[in-house]
Amino acid sequence: MKTFFEFIEYIILTSIFIFGLCGCSPVGDDTSNNIISIAAVGDVNFGSDYPYNAVPSRDKKNLFDACRKIIMSADISFCNLETALCNGGKPAKKYGSKGIFVFRAPCEFSEILAETGFDVVSVANNHIRDFGFYGEQQTKRSLKENNIQYLSIDGETAEFQIRETKIIFVGFSAGLRKRSIINPESVFNEIKLLSDKSDILVVSFHAGAEGEDAIHTKNRTESYLGENRGNPVFLAHGAIDNGADLVLMHGPHVPRGVEVYRERFIAYSLGNFLNYGWKLNRYSKIAPLLWINLYPDGKPASVIIYSFIQNRPGFPEFDRQNQAYKLIKDLTQKDISTGGFQFSDQ
Repeated sequence: MKTFFEFIEYIILTSIFIFGLCGCSPVGDDTSNNIISIAAVGDVNFGSDYPYNAVPSRDKKNLFDACRKIIMSADISFCNLETALCNGGKPAKKYGSKGIFVFRAPCEFSEILAETGFDVVSVANNHIRDFGFYGEQQTKRSLKENNIQYLSIDGETAEFQIRETKIIFVGFSAGLRKRSIINPESVFNEIKLLSDKSDILVVSFHAGAEGEDAIHTKNRTESYLGENRGNPVFLAHGAIDNGADLVLMHGPHVPRGVEVYRERFIAYSLGNFLNYGWKLNRYSKIAPLLWINLYPDGKPASVIIYSFIQNRPGFPEFDRQNQAYKLIKDLTQKDISTGGFQFSDQ
């Protein structure tokens, strides 16, 4: 495998490259060039202890063993936390209705996230209030106690100072609360304001339809169970037009293609990464980990796709078949223009 420095030299001479790796070694970061490394994964869900206990017990400390070294090596590591982390509480949704799920895991799982190396999570999604305001506040409190920043649809953003570069993360989701993607004008206005306050602005969207049939990226409004889940292409392009430097999307529970638009990188769906105890199909079990190297001005230097797979009971393991990389490459070539970058199978 080439060293990170060889990657950078090669990229400068050619164009942006996307590499697929299934090995366990992180690529590191080149501080002499002020490259900022961001490791990003999709949905993390520790099962649920409601209505019956189905969360990991004895093996919970080992859930991220296969990827911990990579996640801890990045300047900033991100995931979408697709559950409430709270002790007790009453469900705010009617569990058991068609397509309705409620997720709750004990607060101690915030410590697992911190020990794995996650620095920031999005709670701007449709499950943060599965156990109402109580569950949301306990989740935020437990994350804060473990020094994990979070993005919410209530106004919280995350800020990092990496060497000389100020980086802000902001998250948006569907629904009727603040920071809703159904009000794109408001979304784009906030992005513009935050862009003026940061060197690099990372925008997280919980958007798009769900399920195996939602694997393709289409430039149209999507829905799930009658809820408007936004037009992912319109949202991503609009975010960059208004100052975003990196767009990370999650919500469909399957990976989607990637794009470089106006010299900025977009991941249209990071898919699932850890879904403990849940039934996973051929696409939802594929678990990409994206290592995104950015220049201080927000332009992508390179992207590495590490391939993981969620085997029963649903935690990430190395995938020697490199399925995440192959799937994202195939979907990108089918659904999205690959102008400005190319895939490398080295």
